[in-house]
Amino acid sequence: MNIEINDKFKFASVWLTNEEKENEQIRQSIREHISEFRAKKYRFVIYESGKEDLVEFTGALLSHNKNLAIKKEKNSLQL
Repeated sequence: MNIEINDKFKFASVWLTNEEKENEQIRQSIREHISEFRAKKYRFVIYESGKEDLVEFTGALLSHNKNLAIKKEKNSLQL
């Protein structure tokens, strides 16, 4: 588990591996951290590792975003 704290933006994030996200002791620890940071008015996010191929899905996401940008550009030219 990796916890990153950004005091400037009042933001905290937790990064979990596949093994960690299934561990109830770690989940309890995270709940405690969430309570602590919410009391300080921080935003909190949890990132969990997935089981899919990172390179394949990153490529698909980039391709999707590129297609959205192209569609948006075409629509703005038609106006």
